[in-house]
Amino acid sequence: MRLAVLADVHSNLEAFEAVLQDCAKEPASAIINLGDLVGYNASPGECVDLARRHQMISLQGNHDRAAVQPRFAEGFNIFAHQAVLWSASALNAEQKDFLASLPDTLLLWDRYILFHGAPDNPEAYIFYLFQAKKAFAYMRHRMPEVRIAFFGHTHHRALWQRDVRGRVQSLPIPRGPMALDPEEMYLINPGSVGQPRNHHWEASYLIVTADPPAIEFRLVPYDLRLAQAKIREARLPDYLAERLAAGV
Repeated sequence: MRLAVLADVHSNLEAFEAVLQDCAKEPASAIINLGDLVGYNASPGECVDLARRHQMISLQGNHDRAAVQPRFAEGFNIFAHQAVLWSASALNAEQKDFLASLPDTLLLWDRYILFHGAPDNPEAYIFYLFQAKKAFAYMRHRMPEVRIAFFGHTHHRALWQRDVRGRVQSLPIPRGPMALDPEEMYLINPGSVGQPRNHHWEASYLIVTADPPAIEFRLVPYDLRLAQAKIREARLPDYLAERLAAGV
């Protein structure tokens, strides 16, 4: 089984289409979307429709929820707040119903746990060691048979490992395929498709093979200038266009 895992598309249709074209070179059994199809960029409805058309296994991210229920945007920074309210105005009722129907956590095939932010809180982040330890502890307590979790929300590629002795560490992002030890546990963030923050502008996603377990992080170029032009045409903050090029 071969899976494509992606997160944080954030209304960037150009990046989303480029990733799907890259996926199609070696078709995946399923495409997993870890949430936040909308927000920040200028093609929210088109991105929702594309996810539906590809029948992705999708989660609800915090921007998806805020686009449906604007009160959840109250804690966003000024750029995120303005963009998600614009997204809400651009989505039709059917697209909003789809976003509202999505779960924020999903156990997949009794093999993988999927969540947007953290397993117990879709708005929490996994950036630091203590946060990774907390997520692993939750997994061991609630679903001890599951060894691999996929998450998004940070817009940073990440690979956390818990070994058989209980030691948790952040591993460097591998270049090319990497085998996973079936005796150890992993928290894996594929990075962001539509607004990466690794100081690199290309869209990021992940390829996963199940037997034997292995992963491969991928970067995909896309039409950055068109995505930026759409942001400016929609009269969203110019900073949102500038940050795409800087990867921040």
